[in-house]
Amino acid sequence: MKVQIYNITFTINLPSMRIIFAVLLLVSVHFQAQTIDDCKQRFNKYLNLKGSLAKDVIFEKDAFHVLAANKSKEFSIYENELKVLSVFFENSNTEDQLKLYKLKGTKKLSKGQLDSIWLSLKDEIKIPKSSGNKSLQGVRIALDPGHFAANYSESKIEGKFVKLVSDEARSKDTITLVEGQLTFMTADLLKRMLEDQGAKVMITRAKAGYTAFEISYTDWFRFHRFRVLDSLVAIKEITAAECTNYKKLSKNQLFWQFFRDYELVERSRKINNFYPHLSVIIHYNVDDKNAPWTKTTHRNTSMCFIPGGFNSTDLKKTVTKLHFVRLLVSDQIKKSELIGKHTIHAFQKNLKINTAKQIDTDYLMKNSLVSEGEGVFCRNLILTRYINSPLVYGESLYQDNSIECTLLNNCNYESYNVAVPQRVYQVSKAYYEAVLNFFKDPLIKTSEL
Repeated sequence: MKVQIYNITFTINLPSMRIIFAVLLLVSVHFQAQTIDDCKQRFNKYLNLKGSLAKDVIFEKDAFHVLAANKSKEFSIYENELKVLSVFFENSNTEDQLKLYKLKGTKKLSKGQLDSIWLSLKDEIKIPKSSGNKSLQGVRIALDPGHFAANYSESKIEGKFVKLVSDEARSKDTITLVEGQLTFMTADLLKRMLEDQGAKVMITRAKAGYTAFEISYTDWFRFHRFRVLDSLVAIKEITAAECTNYKKLSKNQLFWQFFRDYELVERSRKINNFYPHLSVIIHYNVDDKNAPWTKTTHRNTSMCFIPGGFNSTDLKKTVTKLHFVRLLVSDQIKKSELIGKHTIHAFQKNLKINTAKQIDTDYLMKNSLVSEGEGVFCRNLILTRYINSPLVYGESLYQDNSIECTLLNNCNYESYNVAVPQRVYQVSKAYYEAVLNFFKDPLIKTSEL
């Protein structure tokens, strides 16, 4: 699909099945009327972390402006453009968004230019109406099991394990938990539950121990790192000097300085290519006041993260500005808040533990905004920023809790002919109930087409 703006034509690459006519789009897509003032309220409530964006975004009566490094206006959206551009940012990839961002700048789009953008949009964000006995028939749900290690050796690279003695264990045996293994078991069970209700489900990594690149980090480091780094120089993602430096790093050093964030972006790419109606990011937490997690804690809470909580540093890169604009003009944060509320409620019901408050941890106090949902916080993580769909990033419980660690260490339950800890099954069930209730929620059902 070709779109012409200011005598410059750029092509938006869409599968033919996703190209639709503007008149059909206008009839079929549900819009929530919004104004620049609505965007400003969203900015203040969910996006502006401790007022740090005051010099990066300007709101006027009929427009908002994203500022460049020199504080001049770089990109503007006017009130009459909101309806079109909000849907554009929700239904396009970052490459097409970047083209629009650079070509439009601060200029106003004419009616003809807005109509051209209509023609480029995808019609797959619509939530299918439920049919028969399967309440999620045709709904696309992306699952991301956090981290990747499936054994203690590789988990030490990520730093995502606990090795401790439980106060509840009579023999005082050492308990070792690997978060990447727990998250994959949870996602695998959840996938089966959701598919039983007709959902189309994708998981960002195919098996336990795999990264999003469908191999272990150890194998990626041994067989692929030089090729990948060279390819990134070729497309100017990194400089030749950075490439040379990365090639000299040890396995552990390269993970922390490069691979960790690189792999997270790959997860978001896979999710966005799936065009999910909802994304669920699965993690298990630890007590931040109990580091280095060699002993148990009696603290235990559940929490969820959703998009938001940007600071000034976050807006230095243009790609981050694109994600920021999408969240500012769309209702993705509000829908994420809704799935967050349902997830916390399901955690409370199934896990019977307390819900986190902002004062409970240093990272919540420093890096998050409190939403309307109890235990639901806006936090600007790579996945909450990059994923283009409503999402919830769940932290269901503390692995190092004196009771939880023994429950998670015991594969005493069978589900779908797989032996898992009953606690993992309960966490999976909580996510499952949250997803069902989200799609049954009147605020979501009103947007069914």
